[in-house]
Amino acid sequence: MSRTDEVEPLIAAGAGEFYCGILPGQWRRDYSVAASINRRQENNRAQGTSPHMDTFEDLARCVDLARPHNVKVTVTLNEHYYSNGQYPALCAYVEQCLKAGADTFIVGDIGMILTLQDIDPNVNIHISTAGTAFNSETVHFYRDLGARRVILPRHLTLDEIQAIADRTSGIELEAFILNSRCANIDGFCTFQHGLAEFVEEPERKHDFENACMMLYKISADVKGNYTQEEKEAMLQKVSMERQHFWSAVHIDDRPCGACALYELEEMGLAGVKIVGRGNTFDKKIKDVRFLKGLLDYLRNQKPTKKEFREQARHNYKEIYECVCLIFKCYYPSVLLDQDN
Repeated sequence: MSRTDEVEPLIAAGAGEFYCGILPGQWRRDYSVAASINRRQENNRAQGTSPHMDTFEDLARCVDLARPHNVKVTVTLNEHYYSNGQYPALCAYVEQCLKAGADTFIVGDIGMILTLQDIDPNVNIHISTAGTAFNSETVHFYRDLGARRVILPRHLTLDEIQAIADRTSGIELEAFILNSRCANIDGFCTFQHGLAEFVEEPERKHDFENACMMLYKISADVKGNYTQEEKEAMLQKVSMERQHFWSAVHIDDRPCGACALYELEEMGLAGVKIVGRGNTFDKKIKDVRFLKGLLDYLRNQKPTKKEFREQARHNYKEIYECVCLIFKCYYPSVLLDQDN
């Protein structure tokens, strides 16, 4: 969510929680675009798709609109780390967010977790994917630090999420479900997102939407008794295949994990996350309606797993006008399951 006028329509569409970022003018003046407060830059503001709100008054308005519907508004403070010099501004930022009515923060930096608790011992802390919670021991580590929810890394398989859920207690879990699937590990990512706004040629902007999508070459080695010509042919084939696949998995072209809602619901997860606070309003409405419709179908009609998968794929094709592909799937095991 990035604007106050999105709140009530998104709630009507089925949103159960909001997350948002605020980029105060003072932060913009003090720090470069690379020093993000919440891992999002100021791109596309002119087109109305900025990932940020401008003021704490905007945040307060969002909270006031959401509260009567029992919908919480969470603030993203999820950069991997902050410098010591930034902490006075960050503490003032947190105070302003709390004053505006936000009681939950998505955080990745342990120093920021401890700082939040110093500011307000009752603050709700959700651990970002930057927290790299690969197993239940990590989840319990964050629980013991005072976190109330962990957002699981988006590259985890359903079996890995199940194993964590089975061994976890006293803390909520959340998983990604739609948009911006990444095969890498968020918490170890040091790439700069939002580079496209610095590219002047319109036809090249897509190649720089994320640093991991920049064009590059892959080389490989072939061992064995081959002629130089055979080696070159084999290397070119391997290189092109790897390049093609790696480019395919770094996509924002409607990646989806909706078929896995069946399993995630059985695991008792607290929520599923739609990526895209900087997306257009129409896109946000479409995404929320898509998932809310499937959740209502799952909870009210009690379909079998196979029936649910078929409905999810039908709705996806109808709404997004494309078919399910394994490299677009958050949880590709559901497409490989021949019985379901």
